[in-house]
Amino acid sequence: MYETPEDESYLVDLNDGVLRLSFNRPKFGNAVPSQNVPAFTELFRRAQEDPAVRCILIRGEGKVFSAGGDVAAFGKSIKQDKAERQEDFRARLGRARKLVEAISGFEGAIVTAVRGAAAGAGLFYPLVADYAIGDETATFVFAHQRVGLTPDGGLTTVLPQIVGVRMARTLVMTSAKVDADDALRLGMLNEIVPAEQLDEQALRIARRFAKAPQFALRTAKRLINATPDRTLAEQLDAETDAIVRCVGNDDFEEGVRAFLEKRKPDYPSAR
Repeated sequence: MYETPEDESYLVDLNDGVLRLSFNRPKFGNAVPSQNVPAFTELFRRAQEDPAVRCILIRGEGKVFSAGGDVAAFGKSIKQDKAERQEDFRARLGRARKLVEAISGFEGAIVTAVRGAAAGAGLFYPLVADYAIGDETATFVFAHQRVGLTPDGGLTTVLPQIVGVRMARTLVMTSAKVDADDALRLGMLNEIVPAEQLDEQALRIARRFAKAPQFALRTAKRLINATPDRTLAEQLDAETDAIVRCVGNDDFEEGVRAFLEKRKPDYPSAR
């Protein structure tokens, strides 16, 4: 169901509830080729509907996490006339939008392991993740302005949610390059680990999410994501509805029994 494409531009593996996605074009900044974006999008859509996928772990092969778009391919666009170029980019961004919506629509946990640079559209993955871990080389590069572009890929939505509106403007408008320590301070990373521990620690965290009670986890994520659009009264109503649904779930019964019996729970939704 989850297949690595023929060109192996990204690698796919599902094990113990963790769908591991690895960008696999290190010579090209681990950018996903434009022609593969629809298949990549469909992968996230399928994951949302598949109870076997309880967490998605995103990482990059080599020394770079992801440079986002294939900037080298942009060289072809400057040979087009302006109208043709604009139409081409509108189509590209339409495909990218569907990918962003599919990733944002995944209600399970998302973990990212950031080694090296995350730049351009590649910034979206660690910023939208529920847990972003990096090593000392992790770098967030806001390079859009350097080629005369504005941010894309949902960056102007997720970045202010993490660092605040003013800091988001500063990072984007100064084409900032944020190292791992500053990314941790700003909340763009949850944790920094030694390089040799990055993949192991990221997988450990992903497995922890995969073993959690899935209905409670996904419902909590929806509640938090919906907060900006609701009044306190509306959010309290939503929390009440969520708790009522949770106590009717088998995971609740297992969690209570495990607590009373002083043992580790084995949630039905995480088996």
